[in-house]
Order: sequence, then structure tokens, then C-alpha cells
Amino acid sequence: MPTYNYKCSECNSDLEIFHSMSEVAEDCSHCGSKGTLVKQLAKMARVVKGASNSSSKPGSLVKQYIKDVKEEVKAEKKRLKSQEYSE
Repeated sequence: MPTYNYKCSECNSDLEIFHSMSEVAEDCSHCGSKGTLVKQLAKMARVVKGASNSSSKPGSLVKQYIKDVKEEVKAEKKRLKSQEYSE
């Protein structure tokens, strides 16, 4: 399961929460506030097995990382835009 970073808008605590991609954390475990967590964009960590992987081209991991981050930013923009219009 991936780790997601959240910030509580009530107590300003930074939290790392493990959950599936389809879940969203809403309640702060630090102060107990309900519905105050805001998902933060975070750097993604990649683990490469076998450092001498000759099948990957130089720079391919960087390109994939950039692609993943762009997709994450795009999804976050879409979420924020829909949240803005629903209020």
C-alpha cells in the first residue's frame, strides 16, 4: 500500500498514512478533528531491484518519475477543481 502525506487544517500536523489508492483519509489522528485532512503532494520513492539492470536505458527511471509526478499533479488539480465547485 502506498504512503500518502496529509496536513490537518485544524492543528497543522503533518501525517503519513498508509492506505489503498481508492481510499481518502479525512480525520486527524493527532487532534481528533473530523474532515480536516488535506492530501499533500509528495515526492514518490522508487525502488529498483538489481542495480545492474542492463535492460533499462539511462534516464528511463527519471522519465518515468516525471510522468508519474505529472499524473499525480493532474489528478490533484482535478480533485481541487471539483471541490471548489461543490462548495
